[in-house]
Amino acid sequence: MKTVNLEKERLNLKKLINLARKEPILLITSDGKEFCIAEADDFEREVEALRASQAFQKFLDERSACKGRISLEEIEKELEQEMAG
Repeated sequence: MKTVNLEKERLNLKKLINLARKEPILLITSDGKEFCIAEADDFEREVEALRASQAFQKFLDERSACKGRISLEEIEKELEQEMAG
């Protein structure tokens, strides 16, 4: 997966699509938001590319470390308590 920081590199739509034809693209906007651009018909290839992407794995690690999130286990525990009571 290629990472493109839009603050440092300007892309027009044609160039972006040409890049995405070769591999999924992780776009980082000037405000830090991240978007993935990939060919829609090749889902399995996209999944493998994302799994192999250190940048994407780092992104997932950072997202999961964010405070203010509730784990699935906590939600399940709360639901069980509500259903029992």
